[in-house]
Amino acid sequence: MKTRGLWIPVLILMLSGCAGMTVQSAKPVALSKNATWTILPFANNTETPLANERAAALAAGILQSDNQKVIGTLPIRSRIQSLLGGDWKKEYTAALSRAHNDGIHYALGGSVDEWNYRAGINAEPVVTMTLWIVNVPEQKVIWTGVGSAHGGSLGRGGTGGLAQGLIQRLLQRALH
Repeated sequence: MKTRGLWIPVLILMLSGCAGMTVQSAKPVALSKNATWTILPFANNTETPLANERAAALAAGILQSDNQKVIGTLPIRSRIQSLLGGDWKKEYTAALSRAHNDGIHYALGGSVDEWNYRAGINAEPVVTMTLWIVNVPEQKVIWTGVGSAHGGSLGRGGTGGLAQGLIQRLLQRALH
């Protein structure tokens, strides 16, 4: 009878799968209240098409849900351009220049370094990315954070949800 009570926690632990997140960042920065933001093109260092644009869209939504004023449209290219690749540095520089000309205070940039599923029976999602905040008038990076996360097993969750959690955690460390 005593062992029956032990099996329930063990079973729950086994079914929960393993999930983890590692985040490292600079200290939070003091930002101007009511400042305007823009999203810069994210670099895609993965073999997953459009991972950078998915991450940029998530980041914009998270900033807006945190009551930040995000100005401008997301730097999303056509699907064909994205699949063929492009000159990320050129796009990034042009977007930063536009933000400067438009009087934007802060810009969020980033790179997606991993966005896929691990091989094997569990096939858990894995996401790794770097985010940085640019003080646009000074054209200076004022905060940087990097993180990686892997999801639980048994088919729960995907890369999008995992990336959203990772971006939220990174931006919380930057802004709060």
